[in-house]
Amino acid sequence: MLAAPPPAVRSVKSWDEALALLRARSPDYITGYQSVLRAAAQSRMALAAALPTLNAQGSYIHQFFTESVPFDGAILVAPPKDTWAATGMFQWNISPRAIYAVGTADKVVEATKLSFEDRRRVIATTIVGAMLATLATSRVAQLNRVGLRSALERLELTKARLEYGQGTALDVDRALQDVAAARALIITGDESLRQAREYLGEALGSGVPLSAPGDLELTEFEAAVARTCKLNDDIEKRPDVVSARRRIEVAERTVSDADLQLAPWVALGSQAQAASASTLGPRNTWAVSAALNIPLYDGGYRYGARRDSRAALEQARQALVATRLAAIVASAQSQRAVSVAEASRDVAQQQRDLAARIDQRTRDGYRQGAGTSLDLVISAQSLRQAEINLVILQVEVGQARANTVLTNAECIY
Repeated sequence: MLAAPPPAVRSVKSWDEALALLRARSPDYITGYQSVLRAAAQSRMALAAALPTLNAQGSYIHQFFTESVPFDGAILVAPPKDTWAATGMFQWNISPRAIYAVGTADKVVEATKLSFEDRRRVIATTIVGAMLATLATSRVAQLNRVGLRSALERLELTKARLEYGQGTALDVDRALQDVAAARALIITGDESLRQAREYLGEALGSGVPLSAPGDLELTEFEAAVARTCKLNDDIEKRPDVVSARRRIEVAERTVSDADLQLAPWVALGSQAQAASASTLGPRNTWAVSAALNIPLYDGGYRYGARRDSRAALEQARQALVATRLAAIVASAQSQRAVSVAEASRDVAQQQRDLAARIDQRTRDGYRQGAGTSLDLVISAQSLRQAEINLVILQVEVGQARANTVLTNAECIY
């Protein structure tokens, strides 16, 4: 169990490499990007509903049964045996509601883009946490093996004292208990490492576990994240807050759209046809039509739609309030998190140094016959836990600094 854990199938060596994998494979990222494309496509569909349409049609008719009729000295075949025709149709429904829907669709596109910007910020936060988690669990796994090696050395020390008549079987049993505890930490620590690698692989859209390199410099990593996600000090410019305001504008336009359901609209049309033959009437025709449509009663659908849109508008307003409050709280907490994490790291460093000093003195005293095996085991366990706490807090400092940027950031990647 002293052997190092097997490395991950692949190591993500830098933040830029992580972003490249994210853009290429992450389902979360690709889904958000496709939502923007769908909104743009629906905007084009809304514009198409307000524009005229033009269609062409060609036809050919062959008659199996005809009648020959003498007419004015000639023979008239009716209906004509073979006839072809070409028809062109123009249609334009001029509706105030359809024209208004074009502007609404444009607002939806803006809101969707802003939602995707905020989603990129959340995804970046997730990836940062996942990369740092693999780094922390990897270092903890290494410390667990160092702890096992130290526990085995203490076991040899108690056996040596027992062999020379200066110890008891209880001392050996306590040392064996400490070795078992150290091995248990290796088992759970290795599983945490595997899970962290799998989570990072899943977040980046990879089917294999991924990890951050063991020599990853936290300072350089934080700088790379800051280059991708620019800090924005104004809460009102945070993408999710701006997106929530755009959603209010869309909801307000939905109320107006309900009112326009009873607006009159004009249908303009034109049709031209050319045929090779005609039984009655001219072979070439061209007609123009115009119709004014005035909705008078729709069974109350418009009034129900208006009440529904007004309720949706109020929901959108409350969503903005909730989003703004969440942003304010998250910003304040992220600012505090850095100082809290740094203070906790400094205290953990002092605890680790004290635990190492106490453990060394306990071991020296035990070799000289002072102290008990219980003191030896307790000091060893305290040292292992202090070292693990220190490593975790060192990584948490990097996480807190990155989160300070990411909390109110505009991420472009």
